[in-house]
Amino acid sequence: MRTAITLAAGILGGSRAVACASPAGVEPGAMSADKHAAVARQDTRTAEALVAEYDPDAVDETERCSSAAGGGISRARNGACWTPLVNPAARQLKEAKRLRRLAAQHRAASQALRAAEAHACVGISEQDRDMSPFAHREDIQSVTRLQDLHGTDGAKVVFASLPEMTAEWLRRVVDCHLARNAAIGFEAASADMPYCPLAVGGARARVESVGDGFAVEINGSDPASVEEIIHHAEMLRAVVAGRHTQSRRRR
Repeated sequence: MRTAITLAAGILGGSRAVACASPAGVEPGAMSADKHAAVARQDTRTAEALVAEYDPDAVDETERCSSAAGGGISRARNGACWTPLVNPAARQLKEAKRLRRLAAQHRAASQALRAAEAHACVGISEQDRDMSPFAHREDIQSVTRLQDLHGTDGAKVVFASLPEMTAEWLRRVVDCHLARNAAIGFEAASADMPYCPLAVGGARARVESVGDGFAVEINGSDPASVEEIIHHAEMLRAVVAGRHTQSRRRR
């Protein structure tokens, strides 16, 4: 006799569909903090549903021996052809365990992103946290492509020297925005700030004093991120060039 578990099959099928639709990986950079938390909640709910429906008495009688071509029974090499008693619902508990493990990893990733943002933004004003440093276009002297003999490729943005601005302070603002963009999700950050080279997954930056200003050099961890950084920098350069042209005309 075979006991069918149709609802469990539906839940498991739905779980697989969600897994396929979700971004691969549970590392912090795979998605935003909010998305990690949402996936964790969904996986937890699915796991709870699987456990709630589990029937310890469900039995699936599966034959170990098949009919031979001559109509007889093909027996196992050792022993009789017993009909094993298998609980088909056991895979529900296995899937629930897997989902709970994934949920824990997603929660940890979400917490790591939030903690990194909080640590990087300590002492940074609310305005400087919310506004990209590259939004201050009047204070940008130049935007150029960064290429050197070591193969580094990316963008270089030079800010004018301003009262109370130091390389250390600007570096902290840049680090804050890198962590903040990772927490809110680079896709969302890029959509909101298409002119900001920091709104790119895999972006890395360093700040140094140069003459009468400060240079921010941004490069990526792979060719795709480098290409996107350059694209953002080109948009920023176009805006800065337009502002400088308007400023000269007003003079």
